[in-house]
Amino acid sequence: MKNFEVYIEDRFEDISLEFLIDSKKLKIFLNKGTSFGSSHDTTVLIIEAIKYVYQKIGPVANCLDLGSGSGILSILLSKLNYLNIYACEIDLHAIDESLLNFKSNLKNDYPKFIKEPFYRNDFYNLIVSNISGGYIPNNIVNFSHSLKKDGFLILSGFNLEKQTHITNVSLENNLKFVQSFQNKPWISMIFQKS
Repeated sequence: MKNFEVYIEDRFEDISLEFLIDSKKLKIFLNKGTSFGSSHDTTVLIIEAIKYVYQKIGPVANCLDLGSGSGILSILLSKLNYLNIYACEIDLHAIDESLLNFKSNLKNDYPKFIKEPFYRNDFYNLIVSNISGGYIPNNIVNFSHSLKKDGFLILSGFNLEKQTHITNVSLENNLKFVQSFQNKPWISMIFQKS
C-alpha cells in the first residue's frame, strides 16, 4: 500500500469511550498517543455507520480495517463479535499504538496486521476505512474487487464535497449506496456490493 498522507490526532492522556449498540454498552480504552482515531468527526461518523450495518446483519467474518490508525475500529468490531479482523496501516508508529490498544481492550484473538489488503486469496464481508479522501476514489475498484457479493464497504475521512464523486465511482464498480451519516462538513457512507 502506498504512503499518501499520515494524519496525527494528539491524545495527551488515556481516554475511555463508551458506545451503546443494541442495548450493549461497549467500552474502548485508548492509550495516549498520536495515531488517528478517537474523537474526530470522521471517526464518530464511521462508528455510526458500523452500528447501522451491525443492526442490519449482525457480526460477520473476514473484515478489513484499512487505515486503522489507533485501532479503534478494529477493537469495536472485535467487541461486536466480528471474526477474522484484518488491519492495515502504513504508519509504523500507529501500528505500535494499535497493538498497545488491542492489549488494553481485548483478551486474545487480536486483529491481524497485513501489508497488502487487496491481494489476498480470501475476500471480505466488511471493509471499514476512515482514511484520506484523496485515497478513496482511486481505490474504489480495489475495495469492490476485495468484497464478497453483498459485502459492505463503509467509508469516512472526507467531506461532503466528495460525496457525489465517490458515489458515482462506487456505482461504476458494482457498489450501491445504502446510507450516509453527516456532521457538516464531514460524511461517512455505506455501500453494498451487488
